[in-house]
Amino acid sequence: MIKSGEKAAEEPKMEELICRLREIQVGLRNNLADLHQKLAAFDSQPEILANLENARLDAEARASSLEAEIKQLREELEAIKEMLGPDVEKDDFP
Repeated sequence: MIKSGEKAAEEPKMEELICRLREIQVGLRNNLADLHQKLAAFDSQPEILANLENARLDAEARASSLEAEIKQLREELEAIKEMLGPDVEKDDFP
């Protein structure tokens, strides 16, 4: 059976909790200050945002191109299957 004195010794003291909360608060303020600095850097250098936008557009164009190529390859595969006839095993092609 746990006595009230033992239970109080196991629980963190209010002062310790307040100290931990203050440490967290300081960490959050530091993170906020860092974010403000990074946002200011982006605002002062619009070419960074333009480069990111260009990279995004390039990635989307490549993805679109790959999708079109995959569609074409699937169509070609179907045409090959039709040319080979029904004797071809289905396991031979995806």
